[in-house]
Amino acid sequence: MKILLVDDHPVFRNGMTTMLSNLFEGAAIVEVGDASTLAREVESEDAPELVLLDLIFPGFHALRDFPSLRHKLPVTPIVVVSMVSESSIIDDVMAAGANGFVSKSAKPEDISAAFLAIMEGDSVVLRASQWTASQPAGEDTLGLLTNRQIDVLRLICKGLSNKEIARELDISPFTVRIHVSALLKTLGLSTRSAAASFAASRGFV
Repeated sequence: MKILLVDDHPVFRNGMTTMLSNLFEGAAIVEVGDASTLAREVESEDAPELVLLDLIFPGFHALRDFPSLRHKLPVTPIVVVSMVSESSIIDDVMAAGANGFVSKSAKPEDISAAFLAIMEGDSVVLRASQWTASQPAGEDTLGLLTNRQIDVLRLICKGLSNKEIARELDISPFTVRIHVSALLKTLGLSTRSAAASFAASRGFV
């Protein structure tokens, strides 16, 4: 069994590889960190039997590229594994043909159960576990944001809409929504205005 683990964070890939090795004994787990490597693996003769896919990684634009990936792997289970929590984004990727959505914040045992269920033909949406409380916003949480999330936050503070941010950063509005959802979760906040106020109070803009 060949599994593609597509995520640009090595620490996350290492942890997930350990989980998958225990879950699917003898599986060949191929770690992928960018779109070009993903393309090579998808086009190879040894097609994967399972793809675990983050929504944001170098060279990949979810709204544009996911349908193409689904077309190239019409029967392979593709599971989105992401920090995103916004329902509309989850609905969009499921409508685009994902076999499942799994939150990175879910309990490890729930993630394992979701993968097994998907491999048995079920369609699964596993959101963050109820016990996973949002981290209160604080000075240290700003340091947890990625460079792109920081770019998005600065533009939120300027009052730009998702479409305006997309034009400014030359990315799709869908990708902006993913970044907004992820940064709100990281900051432990629930609204854009709260994020803007939090950032402004710390001299972020």
